[in-house]
Amino acid sequence: MYPLLILGIVGIAIIIERSLTLSISKLFPEKLLERILLHLKRGEIEEALRVARKEDTLATRLIVFLIEAFLKGRSSEENLKLAAEEVASVEIPKLEGLVNAIGAISSIAPILGFLGTVTGMIQVFEALSLTGLSHPEILSKGISQALLTTAFGLTIAIPSLAAYWYFKSKISYIIAEMEALAIEVINLLLETSREREEEDEF
Repeated sequence: MYPLLILGIVGIAIIIERSLTLSISKLFPEKLLERILLHLKRGEIEEALRVARKEDTLATRLIVFLIEAFLKGRSSEENLKLAAEEVASVEIPKLEGLVNAIGAISSIAPILGFLGTVTGMIQVFEALSLTGLSHPEILSKGISQALLTTAFGLTIAIPSLAAYWYFKSKISYIIAEMEALAIEVINLLLETSREREEEDEF
């Protein structure tokens, strides 16, 4: 029961932490993104970079990395897409790390519960071998206590499994939002680059 209790506490803590961390409004602050994208549409790349650096969020880190890559000469579409993939390779594991721990808890908890039941039943039958069937209350009480660990394990596993799949689906949505944002920023940077080249020609 003690290992199960620890798993339960850890699981609850991770679920609360991920609920706060994976908040869409925190990862993609709408008003801030509107300002940044407006600057990019106007061709004000340096100003967009300055505004993006004001807040440390998933979206702003992606934008800052793309703009810095663009300003450093990685101005082709292929290079900018590679830069976006570099950001994703760093950020996505941060999103998934603790979520996988919830999945592990949902798998381990029922197994631990079943182990507790098996060991409890072994103790019950050992007691029966000494007292015989003259005291059936010992058998019923021992079995009920042994089954408590399985019930407790399932109580931990079921909400943990539900939380795991919920967060997995949310991460998939966040990744899709990252891809959409990266494409939009890349297109705006390329458009600005083309406009500057046309101005230089004249």
